[in-house]
Amino acid sequence: MKKLLYILLVSLLIASCKKEPKTVYVSYKIIETSANSPTYTVGYSLADGTTKSIGGLTSSKWVSDKITDVERGKYVSLSVEGNGGGAYEMYIYINGQLDSKRIAGDGFGKQTLTIQIQN
Repeated sequence: MKKLLYILLVSLLIASCKKEPKTVYVSYKIIETSANSPTYTVGYSLADGTTKSIGGLTSSKWVSDKITDVERGKYVSLSVEGNGGGAYEMYIYINGQLDSKRIAGDGFGKQTLTIQIQN
């Protein structure tokens, strides 16, 4: 009986020591919410730490591709800069779950949302 209890205890300890994956995937979204039709530029972090920029956007919604293999502990950011009286909702998703949100608007220069991926 003691042996069985010992085996069960060791099994539980091993099962509880599962490590989190070292990387996550990130995606970004911008929703333009004003009645205007502003032109705006989006910038966002890639897995290697560089930033990609896409300009001349006029749609009411922009969504990035999935950015895979982003290391835990790294910082990622999303920025928007527009003209024409736009209002924006900025979203950062980690592994498909909403992590952070920010409201932004034209007239204040580039607006940025930055987070650190949790370890």
